[in-house]
Amino acid sequence: MARKGQLTTASPFIGGEFQRFLTLLGNDGEYIWELYARLSFCTACRSSDVRVLKWKDVLQSKLQVTEKKTKKVRVIPFNEKTHERILDIYGLLGKPDEDEYIFKSRRTGKPITIQRVNQVLKEFKEKYNLKIDNFSTHSFRKTFGRYVYDKPGDKSQNLVMLNLILKHSSLDITKRYIGITEEEVNDVFASLDI
Repeated sequence: MARKGQLTTASPFIGGEFQRFLTLLGNDGEYIWELYARLSFCTACRSSDVRVLKWKDVLQSKLQVTEKKTKKVRVIPFNEKTHERILDIYGLLGKPDEDEYIFKSRRTGKPITIQRVNQVLKEFKEKYNLKIDNFSTHSFRKTFGRYVYDKPGDKSQNLVMLNLILKHSSLDITKRYIGITEEEVNDVFASLDI
């Protein structure tokens, strides 16, 4: 835990741990939290943009969101598997009113706070013994970043694509964001077999 005034950096899920988390949530009937994790990962949106989504925003095959931080409009297509699961969860929850917030406070009916989301994520980390260091709302976006970067193929192309998706102002910011370390850079040179 960070001391007051000290920043912590959200960690990404590694390996199959994110999929394990989604499976555990689904098996336990934690559908809203499964949906939160899926949407946060599959859209690479920040919590400030996910928490305010309404059902009508995600029932279509594409999500259009105006990012709170950047004010940029993004149109994000859902892949078929993600869209099917969104519709499944919608049905499992009794098909709520499409104009309702998905992630709403029971007390106020307004979107839940980031503090509440982080509190629940910490509880899930303990309950499911998740292998992730600093688990917070931003972990899903970082997991998306590592997923894109680690895809097979040209890492430099993956990095450029990730930079475009995340709308970072430079590739250096994107590299730092996903935690490309000096060790990984050195491993590239060490792997040369010429």
